[in-house]
Amino acid sequence: MNNLLADADLCVKCGLCLPHCPTYNKTQNENESPRGRIALIQAWAGKHLETSKKLVEHIDNCLLCRSCERACPAVVPYGRLINNFREQIKGERDATLSVSLMKRIAHNKTAGRLAQSGLKFYQTTALQKTARLLKLPELLRLDKIDRLLPDYHEPKPLAPFYPATTDVKGNVGLFVGCMGSLLDHETVDAAIKVLTAAGFNVSIPEQQTCCGALDLHDGDTQTSEQLAATNCSAFAENSLDAVVTIASGCGSQMREYRQADFAKKVVDISQFLVKSGCDLSDQLRPLAASVCLHTPCSLKNVMREEQGALKLLQQIPDIKIRPLPAAIQCCGSAGSYMLDHPQMSQALLNDLLNVALEDRPEYLVSSNIGCTLHISAGLRERGVALEVLHPITLIARQLK
Repeated sequence: MNNLLADADLCVKCGLCLPHCPTYNKTQNENESPRGRIALIQAWAGKHLETSKKLVEHIDNCLLCRSCERACPAVVPYGRLINNFREQIKGERDATLSVSLMKRIAHNKTAGRLAQSGLKFYQTTALQKTARLLKLPELLRLDKIDRLLPDYHEPKPLAPFYPATTDVKGNVGLFVGCMGSLLDHETVDAAIKVLTAAGFNVSIPEQQTCCGALDLHDGDTQTSEQLAATNCSAFAENSLDAVVTIASGCGSQMREYRQADFAKKVVDISQFLVKSGCDLSDQLRPLAASVCLHTPCSLKNVMREEQGALKLLQQIPDIKIRPLPAAIQCCGSAGSYMLDHPQMSQALLNDLLNVALEDRPEYLVSSNIGCTLHISAGLRERGVALEVLHPITLIARQLK
């Protein structure tokens, strides 16, 4: 409680954060702003406000995009404040079926393998089409997950080590993530292909597990710290120059692990390749296509590595890249937020799609799987055939 008050007391209520908050911009409700939420937590921690459903709702409506944190002149640790509050009131919050299912799959490799087999059967037979016609996902309260599912692709078994295919520049560990290994095999394969082509030996420890973000944001600090310890142990090899991530949501979580020696090695894959001085332009086939670049909040506001993807993609000859304007603050994905807050999530996604589709791009790229799944689902619902993929996947496709 003292930690909550200490963090909340850093806020001077200047309001500079308000224009950067997606929920405040949509509602114009002070309780839905960073300043308002901090004031609510401050009053609650000081025992001036009782725990109530309304209080919890205002805090839970936060996307944790952390745009406010980046804009804050007082450097208020807003993300930590929200997570600590959720830990304190954990017993007052009800876990939804969708989030509970995601956590079970993320934490348990056996559950993950069963989910993989289940998805194969569900998506490669007539079952998915029939279930949707009968509205079974809605009846089972799994429709929010069902809408996110990409087309099924058979995964390749991952080896623990992939040697560089050119002169060796270093050694990296690749964090594939629980959702990446389940739903985004092409990005995992692309990361291996590009890193080895750039001269890096790639280790993929089998012991790695979920980054812990779902649990931390759900108030379960104990589980998130256990997962962090497991990952730190899995990547404990001292010869690794970096732990490379392909999902900025995972990277932002791991960057803030308490194990500082591990955390400082965590880097987004695009940023890593650019900072390592990798120039792949001679190895890339030209691509005369327009690409809309989406920068996830976790990459921009937490990892602060938003330039990596742009600089890496610019190595593709003839490509035309248009970053989304700064006015588009968040796609509404925000981890499990899109499952629990569909109205706000959809409103933010509509803003993004309206702008992204203005120039009719041929590709939309994003560095976070949650954002990719959410944006892809929105496009399908609009009947728009626009491929959404990771920047590293586009790079891998152009390798000669």
